[in-house]
Amino acid sequence: MNKEESLRSIRYIKVPTGMRVESETFRLDPNIMLPVQLQPGVMQLTPDGISLESIVSGMLTLIAYDENHKDVSYYKDFVLTIDPMLPDKLCKAAIAKEEQKDYDFSEELFLAVYHLLPQPASCINLATLYSYRAVDARDKGDDEKEDEFLLSAKRTLSDGLRRFGENEDVLAEISSFEAFMGNLEESKEYLDRYMAVAKEGEKKQEMKKLLSKIELQLENDEEIKEAYDFIMLGNNEKAIAAAEKFIAKNPKVWNGYFLRGWALRKEGRFEDARKDLMKCLELGERSADIYNELSIDELEVGDRELAKTYLETAADLDPENLTVASNLSYLYLQDSQLDEAREYLEKARFLSGNDEIVKNLIEEYEKKTGEKIGELIHEEIVHDDSHEDEDDDAYAAEIAEIEKDGIPDEEECHCGHHHHHHHEEE
Repeated sequence: MNKEESLRSIRYIKVPTGMRVESETFRLDPNIMLPVQLQPGVMQLTPDGISLESIVSGMLTLIAYDENHKDVSYYKDFVLTIDPMLPDKLCKAAIAKEEQKDYDFSEELFLAVYHLLPQPASCINLATLYSYRAVDARDKGDDEKEDEFLLSAKRTLSDGLRRFGENEDVLAEISSFEAFMGNLEESKEYLDRYMAVAKEGEKKQEMKKLLSKIELQLENDEEIKEAYDFIMLGNNEKAIAAAEKFIAKNPKVWNGYFLRGWALRKEGRFEDARKDLMKCLELGERSADIYNELSIDELEVGDRELAKTYLETAADLDPENLTVASNLSYLYLQDSQLDEAREYLEKARFLSGNDEIVKNLIEEYEKKTGEKIGELIHEEIVHDDSHEDEDDDAYAAEIAEIEKDGIPDEEECHCGHHHHHHHEEE
């Protein structure tokens, strides 16, 4: 049963005559109603359904799912008086249910253990279950549930730090979790805290290796960001130097080659740029940005047909890339391939009919064909302009080049679609 079903199956009774549950620290209180868990499929409580087992089961359900219940502390004392070893037994049962993929029941048991006797181990066990449930949801294609369980895992570990302070086991677990999620800065923060309190041993050596790996990745990310920023500032020599630092450390990672190729192209070193971009493909990366850059290189060295082929590939990889659609319509228009020009002009217009480049292309098309392009019949997609502030100059440069002599140059390749940075922990 899930949480809602378990809570709905609770009924309350007065303390039965003759019941004896007591210890040096616990006495039955006749004024507190006892919860009874109904058996699956049973809707009404009968005398046959009342037993010490069903009462303990009802209490554990409330301990697991309703920590704010007014009598939950009393119920905790009750079940621990019945069986002081109950948390350990419940933990073993929860692990068995987890292995059987009975995740609802396993979660209830792990929650009961954690709330009954909070310890770092029970916190980590519960968080681990949520991680398994997230993977299960992902395998089933349920992104919403996956996110929900990942959030539950994070909240559980954060609660563990609140309860247990700078506990090395919880710190190790939450740092590993953040690394798995790709949140490397957060992971490093927890790892630094772990190193300050952890005892020397095999576990600490493993975490030191993880910390070193994360620090290297963060350093690499900074170099990638630096190279990108230099390109956007027009300082191509520094961009090339930053990219080369990254490549020296990461010769099998495509990002550095892409950024160096981009900067080399802007420096007019088209053959060198093409080699770097082909290296990206050799390393297995396929993106519209790479093929868009390759098309510019081919255009600059005079192979217009290959430039179009590369742009067609970019359009297949990213059908909503406005820059690719407008560049293709422009090239086809200049080469008087009017059917192809119209096809990509319509795509560009669909993506952003108010874009200045698209408006210029429409005017050129109408002049060249004598054909008037009417209003869009379908609903227009609103163009995502979240990157426009940093790329306004890029659009302006492309417009100027189109109006001047029809040869795209400089920033046109990256209007609104930037390369992707890889932050995943390998």
